[in-house]
Amino acid sequence: MIQGKEHFMKPIQLLILVLVAIFAGCATATPPELINARTAYHQASMGPAAKLTPAELHKAHEALVLAEQSFKENSDSYKTLDLAYVAQRKSELAGALGVMAADKARTAKADATFQKEQTEIVAQGKQDLSDAEQRAADAAADAVVAAAAEKARRDLSDSEKRTAAALAELAKLAAVKEEERGLVVTLSGSVLFQSAQSNLLSSAQVKLDQVVKALLAVRERNLIVEGHTDSQGSDSYNQDLSQRRADSVRNYLAQGGYPADRIQAHGMGESSPIADNASAEGRANNRRVEIVIERESQASNR
Repeated sequence: MIQGKEHFMKPIQLLILVLVAIFAGCATATPPELINARTAYHQASMGPAAKLTPAELHKAHEALVLAEQSFKENSDSYKTLDLAYVAQRKSELAGALGVMAADKARTAKADATFQKEQTEIVAQGKQDLSDAEQRAADAAADAVVAAAAEKARRDLSDSEKRTAAALAELAKLAAVKEEERGLVVTLSGSVLFQSAQSNLLSSAQVKLDQVVKALLAVRERNLIVEGHTDSQGSDSYNQDLSQRRADSVRNYLAQGGYPADRIQAHGMGESSPIADNASAEGRANNRRVEIVIERESQASNR
């Protein structure tokens, strides 16, 4: 009889252990704030910050480590959420500073190239002048080069200041990174829209008002608004949803004062994931809207 009771108790004990494990697993779900912090650091580390502003990126890494440790020690602690928020902002700041440093390096290179080209043009012209004309032409040519170089420096400096100010503002609102196609501002789909919808949330309109205000500082640049989805649903459904979401953001930017003829909207569907769709965290990262700010050279070529 005792052996029968022991045999009967074993399945019950096993069931209890399974239930405990299930509830324990649910209790340790990663909070969205920590997911956002991880994503922001990953994006910053993949950009120019790793090479150009490593000290800021290191600060962001240390902040993320503190958040991860807090999560391991007490997954339900408000301290974890606060540390994750700090880590996210430090990562976004590091990414923005890296982009600004890269932009400044390109400006310096463009100035040096301009000086070299002007010097070569003047040198070629001097070859064709007579000795009598040479002395008079030297002073005039040097003055032309100096004036042109000064104007180029002023123009580049003004553009650089406007771009830096816009980037600093955008970095406070969203993740910013530099790619070949230009500066990319990434907004989470969950911040802008309800699930499976393309109408902007009221809270999203407040955030987009701030984005438009920052973008108006570089209103001479072309923008491409891209809608992205995860892999849930059919290709045609995701393509249509992503296009409608891109159109909603484009229309709102135009209503806010950004030149409508400089904004394009493209639905990308599920074709360009930035994370693995096999996990909930990866799918959340893939549901996004990206605003690509083309470089000035790209804008002038259109």
